[in-house]
Amino acid sequence: MDPLMKAIVISTYGPPEVLHITDLPDPAPARGEVLIRVRAFGLNHAEAYMRAGAWGEVAAVPGIECAGVIEADPSGRLSPGTPGRGDPRRHGPHPRNGSYAELVTVAATNVAVVNSSLGWAELAAVPEVYATAWYGLFGNLGLRPGERVLVRGATSSLGQAAVNLAVDHGARVLATTRNAAHASLRS
Repeated sequence: MDPLMKAIVISTYGPPEVLHITDLPDPAPARGEVLIRVRAFGLNHAEAYMRAGAWGEVAAVPGIECAGVIEADPSGRLSPGTPGRGDPRRHGPHPRNGSYAELVTVAATNVAVVNSSLGWAELAAVPEVYATAWYGLFGNLGLRPGERVLVRGATSSLGQAAVNLAVDHGARVLATTRNAAHASLRS
């Protein structure tokens, strides 16, 4: 009998209640993949669209990003036990099982070794929003030091990432929020 892992799966499209925990066979990394033992996974708004069926067919196991330890790397590049983070679905086939599981396979190009004092939850949650903010500010806008930028929704996780990156880059930031109670947040 194959070893089984716990995974959160989408039973049918709909609200969060369609998610349930089940046993699935442990995945095995194929050539060019790494197996990660998930310690934490990020929650992203995009997953709500996937769960609701708004983006068409998706894999049963959701999850865009995770942090954990390398369980296996067939190439030998990464040793078992190495802390890392991965993006199971980035540049990969859709439907590909995601990170809401004890184990996940990730394209080796989407795995980064981690050496940080951050906890597992922070390591799992930070990269997706920062990568999105980075691309928006520097890939799309070409933001340069000394320039001004308006960040709408600056108190969201993506907005905070954009504010932090822009300020660290030397830009002047004007930020907005819909929630007056959050107006005191600062970079």
